[in-house]
Amino acid sequence: MTWQAPSVPAEGPWSVAVFARNEAERIGHCLRALARCEDAARLHVTVLLNGTTDGSAAIAASALREARLPGALYDIPHGDKSHAVNLFLHRLRPAAGLYLMMDGYVEIRPDAPRLLARRLARRPDALAAAAVPSTGRSAAALRRSMMEHPGLHGSLFALRGGFVERLARAGLRLPRGLYRGDGLLGSMVLHDLDALGGGWIGSRIAVEPGASWANPPSHLWRWRDLRRHGRRMMQQARGRLQNAALRSALYAGGFAGLPEDADRMLLDWIAADPAARAPRPWKDPLACLALARIRQSGPGPSPEGLEPRLLWAGA
Repeated sequence: MTWQAPSVPAEGPWSVAVFARNEAERIGHCLRALARCEDAARLHVTVLLNGTTDGSAAIAASALREARLPGALYDIPHGDKSHAVNLFLHRLRPAAGLYLMMDGYVEIRPDAPRLLARRLARRPDALAAAAVPSTGRSAAALRRSMMEHPGLHGSLFALRGGFVERLARAGLRLPRGLYRGDGLLGSMVLHDLDALGGGWIGSRIAVEPGASWANPPSHLWRWRDLRRHGRRMMQQARGRLQNAALRSALYAGGFAGLPEDADRMLLDWIAADPAARAPRPWKDPLACLALARIRQSGPGPSPEGLEPRLLWAGA
């Protein structure tokens, strides 16, 4: 039987998780945009910095204090968004009827939280609400694609509180190091946490075309933006490899059977049939380079590197 969710409660806080790595240039703008939201008084903001070395922590703490946003600021030494998502969902989130997840380099529109909450209130069959992009070269195409094929875009989406509680009780986690963790969360929503028997039902994600965000303009003649673009292309190549291994793992054991480490999952999957599964340099040279880097990487993060450290908290 498909789980039917109640309406989003009219009272109580909405929890916002902000994920960022080396976003000193943008994190202050991101948090001040949250403070300008129509429902800012309802927001509890948890900022999770992962692998950050650029002074973002001081900027984020200052912005939270100045905006008088209640919440907490954490630093996680290991730089991995999927791990940060796991920490938030299983250890660091407050109780809430609605969980907003967003990237620390975007500025959401003032009405975005209200529109996402209203969409879920009007769609009791939906477990999540997706915002859509409004800026960028590919924004229009991505909006059309999301309306036709609902999914979660990592820059901004909302999860119903009851769904998050069930996910946590089931002990489901994203593999550490998974590039497209938001896509896997979207799959958990669309399957209602049951990859093998829940069916893929698009209506479980309600797309809200009015809820959106702004991205900072990217200029490839700037060294910082060029480096970011290069890293993104490499990460996307790594993600293509991981996705193939992830599908195999999901078909075998469902969400509960996913391994702890995404790169280890990938290497084991390729080793089982290297002739068929290893990327070819003439077809996907970036994937070959990404695989070589994974194979050359050292041991995984230390237990201390995975632990969050509270830097600031305010009521």
